[in-house]
Amino acid sequence: MEVKDYLVKLEDNLIVGSGKWVADFNESFWEYPMGDLVFDMFITAKVRPKGFFLSKVAAWLTTPNYYVACFGYSKDPGLKRLHEILTTISRFLKEEEFAWAWLVIPHEGEFSRKARMMVEHTDVREIGIALVDLNSQEIINSASYWSQRMPRFIKCFS
Repeated sequence: MEVKDYLVKLEDNLIVGSGKWVADFNESFWEYPMGDLVFDMFITAKVRPKGFFLSKVAAWLTTPNYYVACFGYSKDPGLKRLHEILTTISRFLKEEEFAWAWLVIPHEGEFSRKARMMVEHTDVREIGIALVDLNSQEIINSASYWSQRMPRFIKCFS
């Protein structure tokens, strides 16, 4: 599977598929510039769900209305710019008052041992990070809470 095909499937899964269980992903951007980086894909969402009148009222009373995002970035499979990417996303979250974000790094092939270790040992509380090997369909994620929730929503191989 090619990166572009995977990202299209990921976008579809988040907006109309199982991503609805996490948040109401509703706005998608491709080739999104942010700072010195250009993300392949950027999707935003609100956590408060939509629904019929009673479910809207219940959600309004019980669920905070905060914003979340998913970033796709495939231009650096060696993760040489990981610190810059995380800094850019953290700055965006703070400036735009987003609660958390997912960073999905797809690659057509195996990630280096160093890249895998970097992600597994990165624990940024508000950013979930996952490496997606499109050939073996393996997902490597960091230890943060949001990273642990990612795999079932970003597994879009078929």
